[in-house]
Amino acid sequence: MTKFKATVVLGPLLLTQPLSSFAADDGTNNMFGVWGSATLQGDFTALSPSLNKFNWLIMDQSRTREDSPSGSRYSENLLFSQVGYQINNNASLWLGYTHDWLHPLNKTAFQESRPYVDFVWKQDLGDFKLMSRTRMEDRINQTTGNEGYRPRQLLQISHPLPFMKGLSVYAGDEVMFYLNQTDWGKQGFTENRVFSGLSYQFTPKMGVDLGYMGQYVSNKTGNDLFTHNLQANLRFSF
Repeated sequence: MTKFKATVVLGPLLLTQPLSSFAADDGTNNMFGVWGSATLQGDFTALSPSLNKFNWLIMDQSRTREDSPSGSRYSENLLFSQVGYQINNNASLWLGYTHDWLHPLNKTAFQESRPYVDFVWKQDLGDFKLMSRTRMEDRINQTTGNEGYRPRQLLQISHPLPFMKGLSVYAGDEVMFYLNQTDWGKQGFTENRVFSGLSYQFTPKMGVDLGYMGQYVSNKTGNDLFTHNLQANLRFSF
């Protein structure tokens, strides 16, 4: 591996160290979590060949946190569904909806509706693959009706590993803001997620992602939060 490629591949892994050190301050709570998901995706050509530029995706994700004296507990489940249009070889536009079941520690469980719009750009840079996702999301608490308008920007880069066919390494970062103040969050910057891991394509129709994500949350009141999450995602294409 060349020096340039080693820097790109290993740099995001090293980036977690200063973030973790920052999160170790007295004003930040640290905890471990697991995010497990299954993703189904495909297009609409089975309905009509003229729909070949339209795609769909469904993902269910469960999350746990070790924020309880008794250890790890189930904290959240999100069901994503979205439909996209491939504008050209690089760009696509998506309309989506997420239903979120939240179980805060020692508080009443509640649900959220989250409609969103995505603009996705994918670009090959030699052997590297770059993906940018710009999301505008509306978080709606179904109990109180309180809404939060949250722009999100994600960047991810991946590179195949030469010693095993179908195996690649990925790394990225996502930053989130609120355009307004809500019951649960402040206006402005609220969250950063840095992640890295490995992807393996078993077959053209099935793959898996396994990695780490450091999630820093700047809270409205009380201590900030840094969760160290193990991420696992099973992917199926149709």
